[in-house]
Amino acid sequence: MCGDNLNSTFIANASSQIDSYLKQIQNNISMQGVSLSELGDKNEQLYQKQQIQLNQIKEIEDKEKLLLTRSRMLQISQDRNAYKKKVIYSLIAVIFAIFIFTLVMYVLFIRKMGISNIK
Repeated sequence: MCGDNLNSTFIANASSQIDSYLKQIQNNISMQGVSLSELGDKNEQLYQKQQIQLNQIKEIEDKEKLLLTRSRMLQISQDRNAYKKKVIYSLIAVIFAIFIFTLVMYVLFIRKMGISNIK
């Protein structure tokens, strides 16, 4: 009978340990379920943030392209203005050259006339 008592105690202890393990496994499973749903929510949030970030990067790239286009247009405009200034300054220089040439011819003509009058 002593063996039966020992056997029943062993079975009772084993049964309580099995129940304890089953409760622990059930707790772990329920915690994993919560963790999986939390991970799913986090994953969805991260995906949305990634989409927002990709959209922002695309907008930045579009603005950079626009800025480059505008800077090229500004450079072309500045080049045109510089060309126009060169043409205007060249015309002014030609006009002054003609004026100076006319004055020199006038002075030489007057001197020649002065020398002719003396003779």
